[in-house]
Amino acid sequence: MIGNVLKVIGGLVVVLFVLGFIGALAGSKDGATRPGPGSAKPASGFAMPGKSDVVTFAKYNQITNGMTYQQVVTIIGAQGEELSRNKINGVPGVMPDVETVMYQWMNSNGSNMNAMFQNNALMQKAQFGLK
Repeated sequence: MIGNVLKVIGGLVVVLFVLGFIGALAGSKDGATRPGPGSAKPASGFAMPGKSDVVTFAKYNQITNGMTYQQVVTIIGAQGEELSRNKINGVPGVMPDVETVMYQWMNSNGSNMNAMFQNNALMQKAQFGLK
């Protein structure tokens, strides 16, 4: 029984991670503007309004599974944007509550890092286009 519950939890975590990653790649189309002639353009060809460059590949490589959210924030130097949160109530004496939260750090050129925490311990990370 516990094995089946853990399989379901694992499946939900993977689905949440994939959906968050797809959402990060799709980005927000409202409010996005194209640069005008003569304007500076990031290497990726677009800019994310209101975003600053906070995460690098070097910082990403310093982050390891098991770290807390606060430890990751300390390395990156900024809070992440919460993308999703899920809580599965445990069974007293059998299984504790499981809370899974996904955060994202996005740079102005669209490069980003996603991190998934389960009960405040990093369990998975992914990056797109970090330098």
